[in-house]
Formats: sequence, C-alpha cells, structure tokens
Amino acid sequence: MAKNKESQKQSEASTEEKKRVKIKGYEKLIERLKEERTEFQNELNRDYKEARRYVRSHPEEGMLFAFVGGVALGYVLGKLGRK
Repeated sequence: MAKNKESQKQSEASTEEKKRVKIKGYEKLIERLKEERTEFQNELNRDYKEARRYVRSHPEEGMLFAFVGGVALGYVLGKLGRK
C-alpha cells in the first residue's frame, strides 16, 4: 500500500514537471512570436513609408498603377459577376 502511494506521488510529480516544461516551452514560443510580429510590423511600416515616398516623387506612375489596377480588378469582378 505504501509503495502504491509513493509511486502515485512520483507519478504526480513527474506529471507536474512535464506540465512546467511544456508551459515554459509555450512561453518561449509566445515571446518569439511577439518578437517576430514586432519585426514584421516594423518591416511593413518601412515598406509603406518607402512606397509613399516613391509615389510622391513619381505621381504620374502612381496614378498609372492605380488606374491599371482598377481596370484589372474591374475586369476580374466583371467576369466573376457574369457566372
């Protein structure tokens, strides 16, 4: 009977230890994802600012790209609307 209780306590302790290890792993993963999200946001902000700067220095090309994109989107939506 005593051995059974002892083995049960050891089993519970090892289960608790496994849980702690998993929790630490998840916490590390969450921190890593937060860092990657921050890096991605910074990269997007840099690209956005660079695109705005380019369009401001080349307004004709920016309008051309917007026009062509609008025509292409209208064409695709028109084809999908007919089906």
